[in-house]
Amino acid sequence: MRRTIIAAITFLGGIYFFLEFLLPKYIFVGDSVIEFGKYDNTISTIVRVVFAVGLGLGVINILRVYGTRIIKKRKGWGYSVVLIASMVITVVAGLWQHYSTSVGMKNFFWQFLFQGIYNNLGSAMFSLLAFFIAGAAYRAFRLQNLEAGLMMFAAVLVMFGQIPIGFFLYSEMPTIRVWLLRNIGSPAYRGILFGAMIAGLSMAVRMWLSLERTSFGERQ
Repeated sequence: MRRTIIAAITFLGGIYFFLEFLLPKYIFVGDSVIEFGKYDNTISTIVRVVFAVGLGLGVINILRVYGTRIIKKRKGWGYSVVLIASMVITVVAGLWQHYSTSVGMKNFFWQFLFQGIYNNLGSAMFSLLAFFIAGAAYRAFRLQNLEAGLMMFAAVLVMFGQIPIGFFLYSEMPTIRVWLLRNIGSPAYRGILFGAMIAGLSMAVRMWLSLERTSFGERQ
């Protein structure tokens, strides 16, 4: 019974927003007018409330999972302490900054927590990812077949077209780089993006029809 109710609510919610996107605001049936999106604001408010409840459940789940790891001192429990402490400090500082009129608190939240810590941590993370990307590029550009050779040749042309030494070696190198990105790279990127959108659409349909096992909280 519970699964049936969840599947029905999911299906009705999905079909409503789908039709609300396709149908016009006013539908004329004979002499009467039907306003399909009449209760759109009310439904959107309900969705926001459900989202807020889901966010609260997520916070409770974080405290339960990582709090248990800290209490039992499992492997890596120190990272759990940092995670929970960071979450609590950010929430408290955010609420204080929102309801406080103190300029110093606003500066503390934006300059110290956001710009001083959060942005720098993001920069450090992407710097580490650059090394993994370089390693993956090295493995991808090994000349094991013709396709890998063409990929490496195109990548070298693009890199030389980006840096000053490329223009010094051949004045048309930036033009070659633009041509490769516009006529070769862009169509390939659009093809990959098109395939990803189809995959996302199929996943959305499966979630809408409650065909995914995770729709009912089952483990894979």
